[in-house]
Amino acid sequence: MKTNYLRLFLAGVLLSLTIACQKDVSLDPIGFEPTTFTTEAQLSNQLAGVYNVLEMDQLYAQGLWGYLQAGADESFRNGTNASTILTELYSISNSEANVNTFWKQLYIGIERANVLLDGINKVTMDETKRANIRGQALFLRAYYFYLLVSNFGDVPLKTTLTTDMGTNFNLPRTPAKDVYALILRDMTKADSLVQTMPQAQTPTIVTQTAVEAILARVCLTMAGEPLKDVSKYKDALFWAQKVISSNLHSLNSTPLPQSAGTPAYARLFINNMQNNVNDKNTSEGIWDAAFLSKSNATGTYASSGFLVTQTLGAIMGVTCPDASASAPIGFSPGTYRAQASLYKLYGPGDLRRDWAIAPYIYKDATTTRYPILSVNITGGGGTGAAAIANVSPTGAITSITVENGGSGYSTAPTVSFSATAGSGAVATAVVTGGKLTAITLATPGTGYPSLYDRPVGKWRREYELNLPPVRLQNNTSSNFPIIRYADVLLMAAEADLKVNGGAKGVDYYNQVRRRAYGLNPLVSGSPVDATAITMQDIMDERSRELCFEGQRRNDLIRWGVMQNVMQNLIATVSSTAPSNYVTSASLAATNFVTAYPKHLLFPIPANEISLDNALTQNPGW
Repeated sequence: MKTNYLRLFLAGVLLSLTIACQKDVSLDPIGFEPTTFTTEAQLSNQLAGVYNVLEMDQLYAQGLWGYLQAGADESFRNGTNASTILTELYSISNSEANVNTFWKQLYIGIERANVLLDGINKVTMDETKRANIRGQALFLRAYYFYLLVSNFGDVPLKTTLTTDMGTNFNLPRTPAKDVYALILRDMTKADSLVQTMPQAQTPTIVTQTAVEAILARVCLTMAGEPLKDVSKYKDALFWAQKVISSNLHSLNSTPLPQSAGTPAYARLFINNMQNNVNDKNTSEGIWDAAFLSKSNATGTYASSGFLVTQTLGAIMGVTCPDASASAPIGFSPGTYRAQASLYKLYGPGDLRRDWAIAPYIYKDATTTRYPILSVNITGGGGTGAAAIANVSPTGAITSITVENGGSGYSTAPTVSFSATAGSGAVATAVVTGGKLTAITLATPGTGYPSLYDRPVGKWRREYELNLPPVRLQNNTSSNFPIIRYADVLLMAAEADLKVNGGAKGVDYYNQVRRRAYGLNPLVSGSPVDATAITMQDIMDERSRELCFEGQRRNDLIRWGVMQNVMQNLIATVSSTAPSNYVTSASLAATNFVTAYPKHLLFPIPANEISLDNALTQNPGW
């Protein structure tokens, strides 16, 4: 029975090489027959098939920023309850379909890479081009093994073609340290084979700095739980500093010219939404998963075979009810909401907060933005004052925090409120020395929105370009930043803190902080500069900078603090969330804490165990 299954599985894998790629690889493969290559074009098409795994729903179309990885302390999935079954809610069984498909897709990508690496020397071609293709295939295979080992623990280390395995398909799990050894070996080899970013001129294919950045991430993962190979902190620092010293990347320090009013921080995410990988004035992007089509039926990419899978900006986007084909903004149910604890992690003046966490929604078929809850400060002869309203779980405004006192106020300005719900609040301003120094609440009002009403705003459909004749309701072509320069700086800061006490790391940390407050990242001595850093500083800054990018859960696990953080989240939600959000905002944390440490790893898919006698299950599953 297993031989028959694997024969069918192999046929499916090989067939998928022809139907899932951007182009037909024209190979006519048959199960248990070796795949041969005769042209450079066939190798390129096979490589496209290796890349295409990144576009699968369980990877960067949703899974690795959504339902597989979002179960941490940054966001929650609105509308869920105790009966909702999702990996991010830690409510699944060992037969959960998305985990099973995630596992399968990664091994499909690995098999595609194995096929390519097996046949790459059989084609007469330019050796530099051959090396580049080989390097990308080696790296992608290693990256898929990294996604497997970091999520499942010990996994089968399959580098042999299925066609060469004979009749024994029972592969045991390889110890994680040995899987990581292959990952490091292959990625290190790839580093000298692939192109540089100036040669490739796009972050959507693997380049040297992409390899080095991911090597830093792999090494930090190995340094932490559960492997705890602390020697890898030094290696992580080495690879991160290679990226930094290449001088090929920098933090965006100016907004997109056509997107006035947005912070420089937003530039990369607007570029993601617009597929604008050719923005020559930015080099923050290092490696993106590319999504080139919203529609296979209409528009620029009609009938081209590009996958239509990306939901970024839709399921995780600014709320907009207009689902029509001609919607000026683009539909989003605002499913993913920010946790209040993340919002409060940002300091006054941090421009990332109101980009990552949307301060407005859309309520109709127009482009009108409706503030969720804003404090309006008008008159008084001055400018620049800003404040936020703090709301109780029952919807009353409890206090108002002045975040910027502004300047030039000769009299107290008028304070009013704009909100999607609520009424009745009254407040007065206090001016001292030309600045707004306080706002006194006279009447709290009722029914105002809470922080839990704010959707994730990092990728916004209002910036979509190159739409087909009709806008798709639930899909976009937003690229996803697998790794970017800010992440590299923070990894370097963390590794330097562990290796050298943070002597250089504090500058890497400060570069990220300066940009967050609208300052030049490279000019030291700013008011937001730190003179020393701690691990808590790193933990907080990574969340502020990289929220919703699929890194938080893995970070908390490798730091060994996931249980404690989730316990704190339960307490925070219980004391701050309106009753209609308490369950959905704390569900993942409650399930994780209750079953700890079960959910530190995904289950080995039950179906795979039933087909492979050598596989064993993870603890608790």
